Amino acid sequence: MTVQGPGIRKLILSGVAVAIPLAAVALYFAIFDQPSPPPRSAQAPPDASASAGQPDSGQAPLPPNHPPVGEQPGSPQASGGEQGGGQTGGGMNVPEGHPQVGGAGRPVRLPEGVKRRWQAVKLQVEEKSGGKPPEVFTVKLGGQVSIPGSTLRVKVGEFLPALQVSGGEITSASNEPTNPAVLVTVSEDGKDTFKGWLFSKFPDMQPFEHPRYRITLVEGVPKG
Repeated sequence: MTVQGPGIRKLILSGVAVAIPLAAVALYFAIFDQPSPPPRSAQAPPDASASAGQPDSGQAPLPPNHPPVGEQPGSPQASGGEQGGGQTGGGMNVPEGHPQVGGAGRPVRLPEGVKRRWQAVKLQVEEKSGGKPPEVFTVKLGGQVSIPGSTLRVKVGEFLPALQVSGGEITSASNEPTNPAVLVTVSEDGKDTFKGWLFSKFPDMQPFEHPRYRITLVEGVPKG
């Protein structure tokens, strides 16, 4: 026993000395030497059906068959034009069958009784800034008035005390001032800038648009 003891202990110590480094190497590869994930381009592409019809990130998904977000060609916003003839130049909706700006496409029929009854109109002109009080001008039918302090000129056409659209034409239902309207043409610097109807009871319907002045119909002036 005394002869073999030192030899056995020497073998055991040698085995331990070899086993410890091997165990450390194995632990290193088990923890740190893992295969790298494949590059992003090699990953499977996302499901196209999941992204179809979706807006940019951060926005709620669109319903199925919803048109793309944004103005569409031919829409009123994209084209800037009027759609369906149901809006005025300022974007205000008008009643069905109401004459459009300038009465385009519809002739004006002036009944004989209306011709004999009315001779002029009163127009109010005011500065939008409120710098001075409004002025009222009496203008004969077929005549014109120049706005003081500007290059604006207003030509007065037909006056209809009860404007209505009937049979594809613009006329007056009666001689009573139930819906007074006058057709005017406004020019500035010698160039026509507006032609349309002014309504005394509905001044915001098809109004004359100008950055400085507002022109409205007050009333018709009968003869005599």
